[in-house]
Amino acid sequence: MSKIIEKISGITVLLLGVVSVALVALIYLGGNAESISVGEESLIVPKFTDSLLYWSYFLVFLTIAITILLTLYGFIKTLISSPVSAIKTLIPLIIFALVFVVGWYLGSGEKISIIGYEGTDNEGFWARFTDMIIYSIYALFIGLALTIAGSAIYKKLN
Repeated sequence: MSKIIEKISGITVLLLGVVSVALVALIYLGGNAESISVGEESLIVPKFTDSLLYWSYFLVFLTIAITILLTLYGFIKTLISSPVSAIKTLIPLIIFALVFVVGWYLGSGEKISIIGYEGTDNEGFWARFTDMIIYSIYALFIGLALTIAGSAIYKKLN
């Protein structure tokens, strides 16, 4: 059974990689759709920009869904065998949720000035969401750096 799962996951990763590489190649080799005029300057827009963005959204949401499902599966499996250990595994999830909540409240809903964009999707919820993601990346990067430094110090001391 595990060999079948390995084959399916290998084929899936290969397929997702091939589609990603093909879409990136189309961005560079597929030509331009139109030009956006901003004052005296003209910005060139590749034809397959929307396709690459939608593919990126799909990959992000697929990754999030798989991560949540596998985490829930592992949590339930651990909860059945060792309830105390299962509760301890919730601590990192609570810390991640806290990082995102703090990032949300640090964010601003003010309109973001984007050259050539006249819509309203760059203010309010989406502006705050973008700020939340940026602040969360900063916090997680700092946490990663501290973890790497801490583990190096721990190895030297032991």
